Amino acid sequence: MRVLPRAVAAVLGAAGFVPVASVADEVQRLGTVVVTAAGFEQDIELAPASITVITREELERREVTSLADAVRGIEGVNVRSLDARSGKTGNQTISLRGLPEEYTLVLIDGVRQNVLATVAPNAFTDASSVFFPPVAAIERIEIIRGPMSTLYGSDAIGGVVNVITRRPGETWAGSASVNSTFQTDSDFGGHTTAEGYVGGPLRDDRFSVQAYGRLFQRQASNIDIPGTDPSLTDNRTMGQNPVKADHWTAGGRLLFAADARNDFELRFDSTRQSYDNSMGQLGRLSGTGNQPNDFLRGYARELEFERDQLRVGHVGRYDFGTWETTLTQDRVETKGRTVNAGAVPDADRFGTPRRLELDTTILDTRVITGIGDHLITVGAQMLRPELTDGILPETLKGRQYSVFVEDEWFITDDFALTGGLRYDDSKDFSGQVTPRLYGVWSATDTVTLKGGVGTGFRVPFLQQITDGVIGFGDGGSTPLFGNPDLEPEESTNVEFTVVYDNRSNLAAQATVFRSELKDKIERGTGANQGIDLNIGRSVIQGLELATRYRFAPDWTMSANYTYTDSEVTRTQLDTGDPAQSIASRKGDPLVSVPDHMLNARLDWEATPRTTAFVAAEYRSSAFRPRNFHEPQNGGNAQALAGPGVRDSNAVLGDFRGYTVFDLGATYRFSPNVRVTGVIQNLLDKDFKDYRSYTRFDNEEEALSNVYNNIMEPRRLFVSLNVDF
Repeated sequence: MRVLPRAVAAVLGAAGFVPVASVADEVQRLGTVVVTAAGFEQDIELAPASITVITREELERREVTSLADAVRGIEGVNVRSLDARSGKTGNQTISLRGLPEEYTLVLIDGVRQNVLATVAPNAFTDASSVFFPPVAAIERIEIIRGPMSTLYGSDAIGGVVNVITRRPGETWAGSASVNSTFQTDSDFGGHTTAEGYVGGPLRDDRFSVQAYGRLFQRQASNIDIPGTDPSLTDNRTMGQNPVKADHWTAGGRLLFAADARNDFELRFDSTRQSYDNSMGQLGRLSGTGNQPNDFLRGYARELEFERDQLRVGHVGRYDFGTWETTLTQDRVETKGRTVNAGAVPDADRFGTPRRLELDTTILDTRVITGIGDHLITVGAQMLRPELTDGILPETLKGRQYSVFVEDEWFITDDFALTGGLRYDDSKDFSGQVTPRLYGVWSATDTVTLKGGVGTGFRVPFLQQITDGVIGFGDGGSTPLFGNPDLEPEESTNVEFTVVYDNRSNLAAQATVFRSELKDKIERGTGANQGIDLNIGRSVIQGLELATRYRFAPDWTMSANYTYTDSEVTRTQLDTGDPAQSIASRKGDPLVSVPDHMLNARLDWEATPRTTAFVAAEYRSSAFRPRNFHEPQNGGNAQALAGPGVRDSNAVLGDFRGYTVFDLGATYRFSPNVRVTGVIQNLLDKDFKDYRSYTRFDNEEEALSNVYNNIMEPRRLFVSLNVDF
């Protein structure tokens, strides 16, 4: 029998910044605890969502340079670049259930991190994956697959990734680590990370404090890519040939327990990223002396991405329930972009630094209360973004308010039904209503069935709903236009999950899902060249399987499998004439996600001090977009498929699948000191494999990689962790 009534008591008693010991006995039967699915703590098995948890201990045994690295290997998650070669800074992005990366909402301790305007234009969004706390400061990461807009608003169409950070304990504690990756192929650059965390109580245990930081350095790669000359500028090899990079993150928070009912929090986080663009690897340089086009380029010799976030919070535990409020001021800025020629009336500004800064105020508040067999969450959110862009005539300001309610009704001890409704209002859109209905049934002590219907939405960026020129593509030569008539994108998801746990050595689950996406925003062609339009519809469906089996006292096997099938059912030019536009892609997959993904791992506890593992990652082939081109060849370098027809998929075929293996071990010198070594890509799979084709633009021969990404060859990852 499940413990639903006890879970209600636990939520009302234990929510907040510090645990309440008096409810410990009530939740002793609960397993892994999560908060993202409903906004409060509950057993992962009973949570009304498809959810996976990654702990800090798991993260410490792998190389984590971005949030995408942290969630790699989870069912339903793809972190390889979806739009080929689009990982411009060499980082990866997160796709959930075959949906584009912008449909994944990222939270840190429940506060949204997704931006509401394009502050890193021209597909540099992969840099946002580095805006996350160091592993040493993370308690766990919760990944929800499926829309969660009822609770969290815009962008949560594909799902939610919530990073839960550590809380200071009753005594001082900390950890520090340093890790490096050593390449066996000198063409690839190595990388090193050092990070630390410390936290503990201050005066009378009413105050507690924590601080953390991370430094990351990546050496430049020098990969031989056909069609490029490293001695020349403007190669634009981007993420295929990662440039020298430096990142640092620092943050901390002060917590104050005013009394038994009220806790307060003050928190600050700051991140800086810099990338070498001295040879135009990431974008064409301005002011290179190549008149008359030098000021059309739009890029300086170094690109920088910055984020600062200040947050204050309050949790009150009152007779009517728990009231949580946070106020966040977020600043994101991109440096190293320049003003394109023709972008502004004043010619003296051509080639000068282009300011790109987004300042957002976020207010979240919610009350969680129990009434009989109902656990009710009522909340509101305010979002106020302000974007300054050097090519726009004025600062863009947005406003969005929302209210929501969700009721988890414990109909019996074994069945709970969750219903939710959200209403969003914006100065740019009519009201947006987002409902949700989800049921969880503990059929037996070992089997749980759950499923439901959820909806999601995503509002356009501020620039996209602005009239006039909002940016430039193709190296700064093609103007892009906003569209004030755009409406939010919407999705509806249906899923059903079976969970089995014998409470001993075997756990497994299976999920089937189907999502329908409508009003997808796509960039127009022909008469609508460069204008964003609500023209796309797609269907995504699939299967997710996961299992963990301890088949001997010292041996554990875990595996997961994902099948994804997506299809664009409507797009802008369904003329049947492929020569008219490469955007005509009805019937094609939505994005380049493999149909089949398999992750498997075997763990061995060799001795009390030593553990070892071997892991495998399989990815099937993935659809190569028809408009695909190698970035160094320019925007019109698709494959020539016939007279006047460009279709890279017809000529080059799909991106090739692959299998890679890792082998690693951890040794504990003491309970507080451990070293980990991992040989990644154990069999040295080579991802530099090119095939010739004829270019559409000049009918010359060119070469294109058969793989979507040039992944690193065999390499050694070594990490030293110390707890204190």
